[in-house]
Amino acid sequence: MITQPSLYSRVAVSLLALALSGFVNLAGRAQDIAGGASVFLASAEVEAKLGKGIFTPAPNRAHAPKHFEKKTVARSVRAAHPQRPTTTTTTAGNTQTTNNGGDSGSRPLESTRPLGGPARRVMVAEDYNKQGDAFFDAGQYDKAVESYQQALRLQANYPEAYVNLGETYFNLGRYDEAITVEKQAIQLKPDLVAAYRALGHAYLKLDRSAEAIDALKRALNLVANDSEARTALSLAYYDQGVAAYNAGKYDDAVAAYQQAVSLKPDYADAQNNLGDAYRRLNKFAEAAEAYKQAVRLKPDSVDAYSDLSQTYDKLGKYPEAAEAYKQVIRLKPDDAEANNNMGYALGKTKRWPEAIVAFQRAIQLKPDYAEAYSNLGWAYNNIGNFNAALEPLKKSIQLKPDLPEGHFNIGVTSFHLLKKEEALAAFQKTIELKPDWPAAQNNLGVAYGNLGKWKQAIAAHKEAVKLKPDYGGAYYNLGVDYLRIGDKKAAAEQYQKLRTLNPNNANVLYTLIYNKPAPANKP
Repeated sequence: MITQPSLYSRVAVSLLALALSGFVNLAGRAQDIAGGASVFLASAEVEAKLGKGIFTPAPNRAHAPKHFEKKTVARSVRAAHPQRPTTTTTTAGNTQTTNNGGDSGSRPLESTRPLGGPARRVMVAEDYNKQGDAFFDAGQYDKAVESYQQALRLQANYPEAYVNLGETYFNLGRYDEAITVEKQAIQLKPDLVAAYRALGHAYLKLDRSAEAIDALKRALNLVANDSEARTALSLAYYDQGVAAYNAGKYDDAVAAYQQAVSLKPDYADAQNNLGDAYRRLNKFAEAAEAYKQAVRLKPDSVDAYSDLSQTYDKLGKYPEAAEAYKQVIRLKPDDAEANNNMGYALGKTKRWPEAIVAFQRAIQLKPDYAEAYSNLGWAYNNIGNFNAALEPLKKSIQLKPDLPEGHFNIGVTSFHLLKKEEALAAFQKTIELKPDWPAAQNNLGVAYGNLGKWKQAIAAHKEAVKLKPDYGGAYYNLGVDYLRIGDKKAAAEQYQKLRTLNPNNANVLYTLIYNKPAPANKP
């Protein structure tokens, strides 16, 4: 989910091949991936003309607990109040109703008749329970409490009345009292599903997810297809996942969110959070699957599509990332970051004209978007339009002087425009801002070499291979540097290191050192 522009921008970095000029009798040069004759200029991740973009992962934003959304519940045990059969007799003009059975030991109805008056019915526990039901259904919860309490005074072993009283307490926000009476119901009737369900609801309201899970699991053990209990249990696991995630316990969060979605497969928010937890564990393939479920269930979720697109970025699935960003933009067309990020993904798939349009749109939406200006320059560099690249790149560092990628790309552009001093200054600034960037150290060495400053070039290329020991392009350049100062032995040492890293470039360097082709048995 993109929430802060600086955290979600992709700043694309040109890794266009730079040629060391001024070589005498050193015409052979390494081939870049694009096939041009030049020296490798490779990033810490890839050696390619396409370039390197900074991928800033999404921040570890906190997950929010859902809590139990129900403010009120419907009564669970209406069916627990059966009508008792009665008989009516008429004697000497007087009508008398008699109870022929009881409910849970309810006291039988009595008939009293004041002298000279009609018979008067006496209410028993069941009647008060039914009266409570009527008050409950009318939303008169205080009166319902009085009726249920009266039922329990008349009949203490009445579990259904305890359940109803607990649910009334729930609707009044008296969750601790609800827990107490639901436990009493369970004590009286251990197989009463409604009591376990109501107990779980009350625990959820108090954020006591572990106890809620226990109660709701017991309900499902009794009635496996109780949809209300399943939904509540899914929520309980969701909140457990939230707590684990926010505590940095991502494995526990995954386990809890998996339980939530197994109980409620259409739980889009749980799927999205599951993706977040996987992503924190660097399990990007699993994260992508979870996010795909989230967008399937909730196709209008900007957050889910944003998370999915960033995960595709991490997997290097740039066509899929571009399509996901298109969905973000469909839902939120004025999202500058999404337009910029889509441009980055399009660039990584070499769809440069589309990338340029996306970067321009990002700048239109956010005129002070330094990263988008840098990316626009990166795109122009990759289509060979270096004059067009220079203006947005200068704008990027004007807006954000400490943006290393902007300075790096200016160095690339300046090199191709044969502005050697400007290229050197740009790479020096890049290193000042980001000294641990292998590609920038390599380019700095190239810039020094272009000005004939070979000792400085050697120092920069040594730093590049120190930062990235498998950096074939930098080893090649270092070998060339040593040749330029007449140190053939040191150049040969670079050849030996390069043999396993890049046999083709090793052959070229061998020819430069010995003025003859590499032997057939040499790589």
